[in-house]
Formats: sequence, C-alpha cells, structure tokens
Amino acid sequence: MKIEPTYTSVGSLFEYRPMFFIPKYQRAYAWNSESVEDFIKDLKNCFNKRKSNSPVNHFFGGVLCVRYPVGGTVNQHEYEIIDGQQRIATFTILVSCLIKIYEELKEQAEKSSSFDNKTILESRIKLISERFIEFSQEVQRKINSVEVLRLSIVDHPFYKELIRGRNPSVSRDSHSNIFSAYTALSKAVKDIIASSTLEGKMDNVEIIQNIIDIDFTILYMVTDSKEDAFRLFQVINDRGTNLTVGDLLKAKTLEIVEGFNQYQDNVEVLWNNILADAPSDTEKYLNWIYESYQGNRARQDSLFDLFLDKFFPQHKNHKTENFKENEVIQVHTKLNNIYEDIKSCRLLVEGQWLYEVKQPIMSWDRTRLNLLLKELDHELSVPLFLAASKLDHKRFAEIVQILEKVFFRYKIICNQHVTPLKTIYYQELLAIRQNPDSYNASSLKQKLRKLINDKAPERVFKANLETLEYRDSGGSNKPLKYFLMTVEYYYQWYKNGAIGNPECVDKSRVYDFAGTSIEHIYPQNIEKSFLDLNLEPLKNTLGNLTILDPAQNTYGGNDTFIEKRPLYQASSMLLNRDIAVQTNWTQQEINNHKNLLVDVALKIFYP
Repeated sequence: MKIEPTYTSVGSLFEYRPMFFIPKYQRAYAWNSESVEDFIKDLKNCFNKRKSNSPVNHFFGGVLCVRYPVGGTVNQHEYEIIDGQQRIATFTILVSCLIKIYEELKEQAEKSSSFDNKTILESRIKLISERFIEFSQEVQRKINSVEVLRLSIVDHPFYKELIRGRNPSVSRDSHSNIFSAYTALSKAVKDIIASSTLEGKMDNVEIIQNIIDIDFTILYMVTDSKEDAFRLFQVINDRGTNLTVGDLLKAKTLEIVEGFNQYQDNVEVLWNNILADAPSDTEKYLNWIYESYQGNRARQDSLFDLFLDKFFPQHKNHKTENFKENEVIQVHTKLNNIYEDIKSCRLLVEGQWLYEVKQPIMSWDRTRLNLLLKELDHELSVPLFLAASKLDHKRFAEIVQILEKVFFRYKIICNQHVTPLKTIYYQELLAIRQNPDSYNASSLKQKLRKLINDKAPERVFKANLETLEYRDSGGSNKPLKYFLMTVEYYYQWYKNGAIGNPECVDKSRVYDFAGTSIEHIYPQNIEKSFLDLNLEPLKNTLGNLTILDPAQNTYGGNDTFIEKRPLYQASSMLLNRDIAVQTNWTQQEINNHKNLLVDVALKIFYP
C-alpha cells in the first residue's frame, strides 16, 4: 500500500487549484455546534497569537485522499476525500465567510470613495475565491468552471448555494449542520475582526487568511489505489469510531455493489434518504429495525456487525470472490425494504398511522397509536409495530389497543419492569414475520393476560389507581389525562352493562389530547369564603377530577360546584353529565366518583 504523507499547512493544500470530492460511501456533513465551537476557539487563539507577534501552529489531524488524473489536462488531479471531509468543508465555509465580509468591506470602501482599498479588496476576493471556492480550468482547449470542493450528492446543492451568498432551503439534518456552521463562523469572524476603521478590519481579515495559509496544519495522505482506499477507510474508521453505524453500513453496501453502476447509484440514493435524519435518530431506527426482524436487541457497540450479518450476509463473500449480480440485486431489494421501515419509524415516533384512511378504522382508532407512542411514550413497542405493519389495518389497530391498555396498567400504574413485556413483544413480532397472513392477536392477549395476572393483578392495579393524583409541579399529568379520557370513551359501554370486550360506543367523539383539560370539580383555588377544610386535602385526588371539552376549558375555573353544574350538564362527556346529577359535592361524592372511575378501569384495562 503506497501512501504519500505530508505535514503541510491548509493554505498549501489549496495552493494549486485542487479538486476535492466526497465519495458515495462517505457520510454527509456532520459537525455539530460543539465541533464548530472548538474550531472557532482554535481560530481565535491563533488570531490572538498573531496579533501579539507570536504565531502558533494548530494541527487539525489527517486528511486522506485518493488521487485521479483529470483527462485532457497536464498534471492536474481530482482528490477523493476518504477521511477529513468535515475539516476540509469547514475550511471552505470559513473562507466563504471571509469573502462575504470582503464584499461588505468593498461596498463600504466604494461608498467612502476609498478606491485603493476597493481595488485591494477585489483582488483578495478573486484570489481566495479561486483557491477555495471555484476556478477556471482548460480541458481540451475549452475553459470550464471547476468547484474546489464537491460535497455528497445530498449536501452539495445546498452547500454550493450557501457559500455563494444565496439562501438555500434546509431540507435535512446535514443541511442544518452546514447552515449552523456557516452562521456561527460568520458571527465569530465579525467578532474577531471588529475595528473602528475600514483598514483595521481589512488587516484583521488578512490575519485570518494568514492563519489558514500558515498556522492551520494537517497531515495530508494520498494514495492512487481505489482498493487501498477502501481498506484505509475501514482501518481509519474501525467499528464506527468516527463514523456512525449508518455511514459504515452505507460504505459496506456500496462496496458490495461496486462495478454495478445502476444498482450502486440506486443504493446511494436509498442511503441518502435513510441518513436524512439526525445520526442519533438514524441509529435508533436501525436498532428498532434489527430488533423487529431478529427478536432481540443488538449488543452495545455491535449494531454494525450484527445488522450487516442479518440483512447483508453477502458481505462475507468479498474476500474470496467477486460479487455476482444476483447478490447485488438481493442487497438492493433488502435496502429498499429497510428504507420502507425507516419511513415507518419516522411516522411511528410522531404517533402517525401507517395505513391509508379507510373503514372500518376510524379517526378514534388511529388516535390510540398517537396516545400510546407520544403521550404515554411507549417507544419500546415500535419494533413490534414495524412487524405488525405487514398485517392488515384492522389487525394492526387491534394490537395497538391491546398494547395501549396493558402498558398503562402494567408499567404506568403498577410500575413493573419492562423486560417481560419486551420478551412477549419479541415473541410476537417473530410470529408475525414468520407468517403474517395467518397471524392473529389471540396469542398476544393470552401472554399479556398471564403477565397482568402475575405482575399487575387487580388488587395492585386498584390500589395504585386510587393514589393517582393531579400534580401541581414535579411531574407529568399526561397519564392522568389519558386515564380520564379513556374512561370517558368506554363509559357508555360500561353503563350498558360492560358486556363482552370493551368498546367505544361512539367513535365520532375524538377529543384533542392537548386541548382537553383536567378539571377540579371542587376548585383547585377556591375563594376563601367558599373554602371547605374537609375537601381541601382531597382536591387533587382522583375522585375530585374529570375532564372538560376543549370548547369548555376556559370556563368554570374556580367557581363552586353549584355554579359549575350547568357547565357539566351541557358537556358532551357522559361522565360530566352524571356528575351534574349530584346536588352537592362532598367527601362522599368524591369517594363515590373515585370508586366509579376505578371500577370502570378494572373492566377496561385488561387485554
């Protein structure tokens, strides 16, 4: 393996019109605000040292490239960046900030008729633009405009517009990173060059140029071998030390389909779409997908290897033989399926329904998924839902409602450990994957009933429900609101005799979770003249609570029960209309209301 390492300045790297580009297998721009802030601190330190006539070098690590000759030119090359993209891109973003400031100073010089300074600024802009942004190149007697750096296919259009002073639209996480870096560097440079005079600002920007040209240093390594590049890439980024799991999987699958150009282009597009989220989100989604097919969670720091073996076993053949077209097709098909699962993950984390809207599933049924995943925060169920998405929408909705009731009882109220729940989910998702056409939820119900009977029996559930209270501070009231809303939905079924499986009799009533408010029947902040010392200790307890329609939640407030009775009588909620039947609201009514809510819950929250 032939490598030409050189310790050099960043300025020297950009001295002779280089042409850098990012290969298909590299990740998008990923520097976060912390990395950029560290970069700015280094810049400020070097600036202060130069101002005090004691310049220092700052080493930014290695940049590794593969060199390719440019056809039709003499001794000109393109350089494929294997490692160091983030630094190279940030250097060019910094220079684009200097160009923007030079443009502003040029306008200032023109307005003040400082024509010598204007000429100097124009010269500087031209010089650094050609070195770091874009230059003209003769190829076979034709002059072409050449970009110094081309980022990945998903980032480059945004990056190209931004560094030229335009205002491109952010459409993915890496764009946000680029824009944040540009914004932070622009502000930092303006702070650094602050001066009362035009000449002072010009001198300070020139100091920053000198820092880039002389003080910022790197170890520059070049190889001419594509094969060496892949090996070096794996060594430098062993086990994802610097790259994410998604980045490494992208690199490996692109390596598998190398030589099959059409499939490689499609694989690249798929990975660009898969990696559009924040890296932490992508890794979470890939973990969920692995769990959904494998039936267990990947060991810590092993997701790359395990995911690769599970979904792309073809990679094991690369040491002894070239990949065949049927293997490449298998990789492409599998990646298509993974992308569909990624899109499902994105919907599920937002609590969104995975199917088109059609009967008999109504809006009420769809909101149960949102409540479970968003309001009750049961992301543990996502791998099961990914598998269940292969079922029809009716069976999917049935699973949602089973899990919703069990999770509320088992975990939120009885606070049992989730491991047994997760074990059941894994068993069921494997059964679904094995034969989705014949799957029904009876086995899921049976297993969850046994778990409930063992770990969250009626006496424990009842006792814990009775202690449920409204929290003024120090915790969320979402579980309480969910409970009261769910009881209301099933209350008509309960009043009809609670026969058969629990059901919402009127699914046309769908209350907005955020807009629905928890109501204190005996007011939370009653006027002193109506204060009841017997009820004050009970005002936040379950028996004194109900919910109000979104349209009513600004009324009533701290009125007495007698004053609020007409509000309850006019409510669309059956529970409230039954409360309004009472002539007074005393300790006895509070106790009766609590017992009613608990009795309804015992009949609802069971699989």
